Amino acid sequence: MTGASSSRSCRLFCDIRVPDEPQAAIVTGNALLSRSSSLKKPLFYSLPPAGHKIPLRLSLGCFGNRSQEHCERAIEGITRYLGIRNVFYLSSGRAALWLYLKALSVFRRERNEVIVPAYTCPSVVSAVLKAGLTPVLCDNNLEDLGYDLQALESKLGHKTLAAIVVHLYGVPVDVAAVQELCRNHGASLVEDAAQAFGNSFPDEQDVKLGLKGDAGFYSFGRGKPISILHGGLLAVASDEVGHEARRIMRELNANTANVRYGLSLGTYALFSNPRLYWIPQMIPFLNLGGTVFEPEFATSRGLHAAAAVLGTMLSGLEKEKEIRGMNAKWYADNLTAGCIRHIGSRGEYPYLRYPLMIVDTCLRMRILEKLIAEGSGATGSYPTPLNELPKLREVLADDREYENAKKIAASIVTLPVHSGVDVTDRENIKRIIQQVIHAN
Repeated sequence: MTGASSSRSCRLFCDIRVPDEPQAAIVTGNALLSRSSSLKKPLFYSLPPAGHKIPLRLSLGCFGNRSQEHCERAIEGITRYLGIRNVFYLSSGRAALWLYLKALSVFRRERNEVIVPAYTCPSVVSAVLKAGLTPVLCDNNLEDLGYDLQALESKLGHKTLAAIVVHLYGVPVDVAAVQELCRNHGASLVEDAAQAFGNSFPDEQDVKLGLKGDAGFYSFGRGKPISILHGGLLAVASDEVGHEARRIMRELNANTANVRYGLSLGTYALFSNPRLYWIPQMIPFLNLGGTVFEPEFATSRGLHAAAAVLGTMLSGLEKEKEIRGMNAKWYADNLTAGCIRHIGSRGEYPYLRYPLMIVDTCLRMRILEKLIAEGSGATGSYPTPLNELPKLREVLADDREYENAKKIAASIVTLPVHSGVDVTDRENIKRIIQQVIHAN
């Protein structure tokens, strides 16, 4: 293969596919990569990339657990679990981030910039834009996928309202270092713990991710630590900002689609089984594993029925975390090829998905293609830095190159660690990776 043809082949699996819809762009996804592959997945078995089993009975309970009382009781339980007073339950994680930025802006009207990692979920930028603020990108580091601290310091200034740190894939980033820089410039620190609910800092087991900064938010959408298809939480340290957030919350509409939610949750519970997951994967418009950039999105209070499900699922979170940690430790101990770079702590830690970096982009492409074809639950995550997304490029007006963010996008592979992964699945993933590396 010539250098030019090799480059074209690699780009086949890295380029963003943007549909014609003006308000939404699909920017990542296992489904996108697998549809590009000429290899077929084996029938009747395909692991979801993340998530956990949901008893069908919980979806049936949605038709009855619809009262304000059910919702309040569940949120009280979560508030006790987090150990923080100002907790707000909304329709999504990005709605939670939007709420904090709106509330904070009331007290800092002279500041309108929010710093965001160049490589992260585009929903973060959606929330910044919806809050009427200006996103400013900053390059990532390659150790924990957090900020390049030197780059961050150069971005912070008198217009900076907040900087958002992202615990991507559940990997804990160095919040303390970012917090010090933010305080020096009078900026707020927000933790995006959407993929890390319940996780703690390895060196501070009594401090949960999302609770060290001025605010943190969580998501309970598909593929999250608690995957119930709906809802997000905002945790706010300041009582003053919390009071303003509470005022804004009172103006939001209540979401009453409890019956429809129950049907959706039941379908998800049924088809998230590895023996059935291949069925929805065959339906392209579902975009399983994908993320959609939406400049506009709904903000409302969370569903009462979903809150009740959330309260029930909370009891099984610690067991699920234990399993995710064990599976992650197995990958760390058994995937030892020199071309593989591990992200974050290689100890027993409850990643949401286990991230690897394979710097050789064509080798990474072949590994991903084979893993996806065999229904392993592996994904390639977000395929580009935020500034390269067609729908965002115009908004950001950012022509800079973010070197580390580009490296991450081109080399990242994430492996499933959830409770649906057994020893056979892990060994199969190891076998595939070794076979492709040895054949390279």
